[in-house]
This record gives sequence, C-alpha cells and structure tokens, in this order.
Amino acid sequence: MAINGPIRLTGFSGALDTDSLIAKIMQAERLPLNKVQKQKQFAMWQREDYQAMNTALLSFRNAANSLRFQSNFEKTIATSSNTSVLDITSSGTTAGSATVEVTSLAASATLISGKIASDSAPVSQKGTVKINDVEISFDAQSTVSSIIKDINSKTAQTGVKANFDNSSGAVYLTTTASGKDSKIEITNGDGEPASNLDTFKDILKLSSLSANGADAVYKVNNVELTSSSNNISVNGVQVTLKSAGTATIGTSTDRSGIVDDIKKFVEQYNSLIDLFSSASTTRRNRDYEPLTNEEKEAMTESQITQWEKRARQGTMYRDSILTGALTSLRTSLNTPLDVPTGQVQLLANIGITVRSDYKENGKLAIDENKLREAVNTNFEEVKNLFTMSSKDEAAPGKTNVGIADRVYNIVNKQMDAIKKKMGTGTSLETMDESIIGKQLRTLNDQESNWKSKLLDIENRHYKKFAAMEQALQKMNSQSSWLASQLG
Repeated sequence: MAINGPIRLTGFSGALDTDSLIAKIMQAERLPLNKVQKQKQFAMWQREDYQAMNTALLSFRNAANSLRFQSNFEKTIATSSNTSVLDITSSGTTAGSATVEVTSLAASATLISGKIASDSAPVSQKGTVKINDVEISFDAQSTVSSIIKDINSKTAQTGVKANFDNSSGAVYLTTTASGKDSKIEITNGDGEPASNLDTFKDILKLSSLSANGADAVYKVNNVELTSSSNNISVNGVQVTLKSAGTATIGTSTDRSGIVDDIKKFVEQYNSLIDLFSSASTTRRNRDYEPLTNEEKEAMTESQITQWEKRARQGTMYRDSILTGALTSLRTSLNTPLDVPTGQVQLLANIGITVRSDYKENGKLAIDENKLREAVNTNFEEVKNLFTMSSKDEAAPGKTNVGIADRVYNIVNKQMDAIKKKMGTGTSLETMDESIIGKQLRTLNDQESNWKSKLLDIENRHYKKFAAMEQALQKMNSQSSWLASQLG
C-alpha cells in the first residue's frame, strides 16, 4: 500500500504525547486557512441568496409581462348559440361570427355483432382471416376474448379496435379514424378455404364483413363543406360538431381576468419589497462566523442548523443592487403618465395606493371595489396606464411609457446586474467570470496554498519533536547507566 507524505516516527522517549502537542500547535497555525474557508463559505451563501433574489425578480417580471400588451387586457372569445349542435373548443384567432348548419356528423367505420353467449368459451375452430390486409389467426383453444386481444394488438397496422360489451354481449369493431376513407374489410386468409371466412363470421356473429365511415357534412354561411372529423375550424374558431342542426358562432368580450392580473402584479411587487427590504437591512452578526469542518464535528445537527441560520444573515446588507432596484421601482410606480388632465395617470386613480405605515417599506394596498369600477367605467384609460408606448417626449416629471413596460425594463436591468455579480452556473462553487466567481477562484487558490504551507509546517514540527524525543531517550539512557554505576 502506498503511503502519502513523510513517515513520522514518534514515542521514542515515552514521555511526550507528540501527536496531541502538534495538533494543538497546528490549531493556531490553521487560523489563516480557517479564515479563507469561512470567506469562501460566505461567498457561496451570497451566491445562493442572489439566486433567490433573481427568482423573485423573474416572478415579478412575469406578472408585469402579462400587463404589457393590449391584447391581454381585452380578450375576444367565441360563443355558440346552440351547444347541442356545436361546441367551442378554442377561440383561436376569433375572426368573426358565422352560421353553421350541420347535416350529418363524421363517423368511424363500425361492425357490431349479434349477441355472443360467452367471450371465454373455446371457439373449437381454427383458421386465418385478414382485417384490412393484416392476418388474424385463431385455433380450437381460442376464445372471443383472445381473438379481440389479437385484433387490438395489431390496431396500429389495421386502424381497427375491438371491444366486447358485457351488457349486450356484442362485439364492436371500430376504426380509430373517422371519415369516408376509414374502413373495415375482413377477407379470407391466404390459402384458407372459402368456408373459413364463414366460420369467422359465425364466431363473432357478424352480419357483414365490411363497413365504411362517413364524412361530416355541414354548411358555413350556406357554403357546403365536408370533414373526416367532427373537430373542425370555422373562421379561425376550433369547434366540435355534436348533432344535426343549426348554430351561430358569435363573439363576446372578456375583461374578467384583468383585475386578477393587476392584483397578482401588486402581490408580486409587495413580496419583492418584503424580500429585498429584509435582505438589504439585515446586518451581519459577527459573533456567528461560518463553521469549519472541525467545529461542526463538535456540534449536533440541530446546533449546526441554528448556528448557520445566524451566520448567513447579512449576506446582502446594504447591497446596492437590491436598494437600487427598490428605489427605481418605487419611482417608476409613482411617476404619472403623460396624458390629458382628468384621465387615469397614476395607480392611485384606480384604487392602488402606497401604504401609509413606513414600516411597510412602500408596499401597495388595493381598493378592489375602486379597481373594478375603474376597469368597468374607464377601461381604455386603465389599459393605457399599463400599456402606453409613445416616442413623443414626455412632459417634465411625467412619462410616456406604461407602468408594465417601465417595471419590465427595470427588472431586466436588475437581473442582468445580479447575473454579473453571481454568474450563471448552477453550482454554488462555479468559478466563472462573475464577481463572486472570481472571488471564489482567488479564495480557492489561497486555500490550496495554505493547505500546502500547513503540511510543510506540520512536517517541520514533527521533525523537531522527533529530534527532541531522541535527545530525551539518550539522556534517559545515560541517567539509567549513571544510576546503576552509583548504586
């Protein structure tokens, strides 16, 4: 077995506990290394906390993004005047209204057997037939159930599925596709006698050995059309044909979601205020430093958890990115829109105000009744407050950019700043070109250098103690000889 490092021989004199003495000496020698390792741990905690800040900014940006575009404020949805004839599955582009007259629905090809007494009794016959040119074999031990299983195992090739209905005792053979091109065609197997086909027909109690599907037939604004499926598109609207009859596809305006989107925007903003304010104002507790591995060994898991909870506080105290984000966001939300006097130009005009308690750090409060009233009575102005975009120069102290775009751009800028600080790696120890990445690279180099230095220092101590022990051993030997001579 290979031995790494120098061979250390101790205990010559029997008077010194060399390992224990050197271990205590090295505790003091390791203080610079411990300091570097604590700095490294604190830097990784900072990176982890920056990641949490970036996640919060992303959530807030998503909330702002849903209010940036006019199309998100007023959605046009399609409606059916008769859902028993056709049902709307997706409004799609909602191009406009149309009248749909359904003559017949698309159908799959289907064969239905007569009543079969048992699907588990042996058929006592053998042979081979083809369903849509794919062979299906049976023998004396086969049952209706096993034949159905064989048919279903080849559905991918035949396009036909089989099912036994326990209540009626009937076997259903149905194509997986609908339309006039879908078919079921049962023919004789290669080399089988003509009677074989009659045998199979009798086993499944079939009255016919072939069937075809049908296309849907309908008119849109008196223009006749066909479709192999009952799921069709009418003037950009996805619908499902359900029965013969007439129905009108109309449109309606849905504004119900915009109040919820604005409330979510405010909730995300308030959460961000809480997180950033707490992180940037919490001081670091110098009495609690990151623990070294040796320190952890002397503690329980619970003690380690409690200690590190205090030790990692203050990683972002007075952080310029967080404080800058808070200042920019507060300013952007309180800058009036450059619109004519009397129009909605501030969040306060629609029931959203800054909370009066200074301890709330500028969080927003919503008067939901006032917000709903503003949406219902001044919808265009509310929409403009969030979505306005103009190249014209704004009046002094005002802006020509809607609140959602202002916030979106500020958040993007702050997220970029955080990425420059923490990097984009998934590992907390990634040494990239970010500020923290470079810091970790420097600390890693220092850690490696100190470990090498400490190994040399420890070896020197062992050499000194070995020499001391040899001297003590020699002195003890001389003392023992002298004592024996005098005795």
